[in-house]
Amino acid sequence: MISGIDLTKNNPPEAYQALRRALTDYKVIFFRDQDMSDEKFLKLGQSFGVLEVHEFFPTKEGFPEIQVISTTGGNTGTDRWHTDVTFRERPSSASILRAIDIPPEGGGDTMWLCTNAAYENLSKPIQKLLLVLEGVHDIRFGMTGYLDNKTVERTVSENPPHTHPAVIAHPMTGAPHLFINSIWTNAIKDLSREESQALLQLLYEHVKKPEFQVRFRWDINSVAIWDNIATQHYALGDYQYNRVMNRMIVDGVPLNAYATN
Repeated sequence: MISGIDLTKNNPPEAYQALRRALTDYKVIFFRDQDMSDEKFLKLGQSFGVLEVHEFFPTKEGFPEIQVISTTGGNTGTDRWHTDVTFRERPSSASILRAIDIPPEGGGDTMWLCTNAAYENLSKPIQKLLLVLEGVHDIRFGMTGYLDNKTVERTVSENPPHTHPAVIAHPMTGAPHLFINSIWTNAIKDLSREESQALLQLLYEHVKKPEFQVRFRWDINSVAIWDNIATQHYALGDYQYNRVMNRMIVDGVPLNAYATN
């Protein structure tokens, strides 16, 4: 949790450098009471890199980089542990989310887990096995049943399945991170279907350990920024209210397998 900075102001470059360092160190950072205009929110996002346009979320008029995520809880599709847009060749490096309207009675928290901690807490034989494997990431796997078929098929045609190393070296730190998630990873390359599903289920369950996680309770004008390569997140669907969030995603970089020397 970071205090002592007003993101609505024109802060010096050194302030944003410090925030980027904090993001690398802590993987997710939080702010309260940041009543920003869309212009200021966009500037905050641009201080972390080039902003992308999302495949299917609606956006704010005049701000194609700012997505509008409006949900009423329940089966939203994001109440599953995942890393954003790993179906891309270059998944986003970071995401920035601010709360516009949240359930007044509570609910709608978001949780994050550290994928380095998840990897490091696997047994050594499983770690070694994962170093030579690749996951298949497919948007059809994650979005079928949550988006209409026309949107799914259009998005698949623009984003065919990609393979990524099951364990990646973080682009900034070089640390090993588990890069398998339950929304987008539907198979392990070169394994039989039975082997693939057994290993995926083991990993889907493994990351759920509370020891890897942090949980954030939103207030209006709260902001969360997370390292999308180093984390997975889960949006709780325990509310019946029109919860509205604004999000930006930061351009990704090529991912490399983690190799031991």
